[in-house]
Amino acid sequence: MRRGDSSGHSMNEQTWKVEVLLPGSWRGATSVLISNGHHHVLVDSGMPHESHQLVKALEQRGLRLEDVTTLVNTHFHIDHVLNNNLFPAAGIYATQQSHDWCQSMYSDLADNQNWEKLALKYYPEMHEYEKAHQHMVNLRKIALRWWDLKRLGAPEQFRWLETHSLPDGIGSFISSGHLPGHVSLVVDPGEQPTIVAGDALLSREREDQVATMIPYNRNQFLKDRNRVLEMGGRILPGHDRGFCFSSKSEPGGVQQDTIIQQTHRD
Repeated sequence: MRRGDSSGHSMNEQTWKVEVLLPGSWRGATSVLISNGHHHVLVDSGMPHESHQLVKALEQRGLRLEDVTTLVNTHFHIDHVLNNNLFPAAGIYATQQSHDWCQSMYSDLADNQNWEKLALKYYPEMHEYEKAHQHMVNLRKIALRWWDLKRLGAPEQFRWLETHSLPDGIGSFISSGHLPGHVSLVVDPGEQPTIVAGDALLSREREDQVATMIPYNRNQFLKDRNRVLEMGGRILPGHDRGFCFSSKSEPGGVQQDTIIQQTHRD
């Protein structure tokens, strides 16, 4: 796990508060605000048609767009990044691997003649999923409508997590089963951390009903999902309401998971 360091950040040692701004759903990504009173970090900015909801959620907390000085993208699927341009003064933290992979994928999906063959470069297990082709057809239509590099932010805003760290108290780890370079966050690790899972954990239960791309690597995706659950604490999935979770192992390595408490939508 990458721990945050104070390089490039001037902030006091304060407890981070984690709030859901836009709750995740089967078709919309979770947007999260992490704040310590004077430094405000937004995780995943959502889709353009949600911009007014995002602005309103910030205003309800007494914040303006310019008060958000740090933006984190768990990955660059369209439902997580297309309001980045609302924050031109913020540093944008993400992995370059995720950025480049998604940019290449969406470019190839725009190839009308060859997109199905090209898609296998990114989703080599696609034929193992029932109805995966029609699913990709539908998602491709959405991508062609919305994907716009100008909405990701200016190049000079990016701070790649391969070489930069997040503020103290915000840790990150790579959870690449969903796609290469996907990152999840751990806030104030301790007895009850808050885990901003992104799409490493789409939903508590019915992940098959979420309108997102299939995993890049299903085996790794399941390992990433289990890793998030094993960490326990408050978990914020990429496409569901948050919940608190504890995990204990039975003999033979079988994991018994117990949901302790459901966190209300903000």
